[in-house]
Amino acid sequence: MSSTKSLIPPKLSVSGITGGAAAFAQLGDLYSKLPKGPLVESIPPTMPRLFGRYWYRYIRTSSPAPLLHIILGVGLVSYAIDYELHLKHHKNRPHH
Repeated sequence: MSSTKSLIPPKLSVSGITGGAAAFAQLGDLYSKLPKGPLVESIPPTMPRLFGRYWYRYIRTSSPAPLLHIILGVGLVSYAIDYELHLKHHKNRPHH
């Protein structure tokens, strides 16, 4: 069976370091340089608060959810218009 070093890509393997403590020290040094905490982005002051939240949540992340929101919005508006016209039709007719 081959060693596990052959499974790790060469740029990611720790070469030239002997002993487990030195490898963990180098790994700890690598992680200490990474930024800590979540990425916090504020809404630009030129955007309205509600639209800014929507922008950062759905549009900036390339989410397909805005397409669904548009489809549902158009569907609800068209249903409301059709229902209103249907009620007008029944108001003028004594039976149906």
